[in-house]
Amino acid sequence: MGKTFKEALASGKFVITANISSPKGVNVDSLINQVKFLKDLTDGLVVPDNLLATMTMSACAASRLVIENGVDPIMSLNCRDRNRIALASDLLGASLMDIKNILCVSGDHTKFGDHIDAKPVYDIDSVQLLGMARGLEKGRDISHNELNGYPQFCLGAVANPEADPLGPQLNKFDKKVQAGAEFFLTLPVFNIDNLKRFMEHARKSEVKILASIRVLVPEEVHKYADGSYPGLFVPEDVLEEIKDASIDKGIEVAGRLIRDIKDRNICDGINLMASGYEERIPDILKAGGI
Repeated sequence: MGKTFKEALASGKFVITANISSPKGVNVDSLINQVKFLKDLTDGLVVPDNLLATMTMSACAASRLVIENGVDPIMSLNCRDRNRIALASDLLGASLMDIKNILCVSGDHTKFGDHIDAKPVYDIDSVQLLGMARGLEKGRDISHNELNGYPQFCLGAVANPEADPLGPQLNKFDKKVQAGAEFFLTLPVFNIDNLKRFMEHARKSEVKILASIRVLVPEEVHKYADGSYPGLFVPEDVLEEIKDASIDKGIEVAGRLIRDIKDRNICDGINLMASGYEERIPDILKAGGI
């Protein structure tokens, strides 16, 4: 493995990460193929933790497979499925397996997933999870019990520049920074003006910000419009542009956003979200002038 994700963040380069899809089952061939394909194109791979409340393989297990195939993973850890005991236990387990980059998220409600009768936990939120992880690094759990051996992490969080109103999101951003976040991945962005407005505030801190770029597909236009994807706000003109088009149009739209972000130095990098179309990531980067 070359540079770690944390080293890439510190280098000042335009950082590129991508989400990968964990299997719903134990056949990991697709996961390994994704990792090998994206290895030389990215600075790290984001491993989801039951994304959209849809059950998949453990993010911890999948992240270890990513390491074994030569890439530094960014393991998501959600508060929806675990209480504080389980969250701390998973953090310690991740550290033991050399998983250092942790993306602390609250997690989408179970009503959006494939187990709608599951009970969400939300014992603590993502701000408290960040604080708990920093506490573990200092040798204490959230109840101030002493640890035998301390983990070390590179902690991240999520922010939504498209939120309206933006104020509450900026307050949450500040709390996450104070709790120990070193980097942020945004929710998918489509409006550069909204991203710039968010970044005017975010640049007051020293954390690194990667803008998430989601490749839109025509067959899911109705889901983008009806709120099936929480936190995803796609402008009407963009929906019209991709409606009845091919995936190439989605790649074109993503490329425009990447080019704008990079050329205008708006963020520190991008996180690509191309579920089901990971093999087109080289085309997306090319469309973005990378």
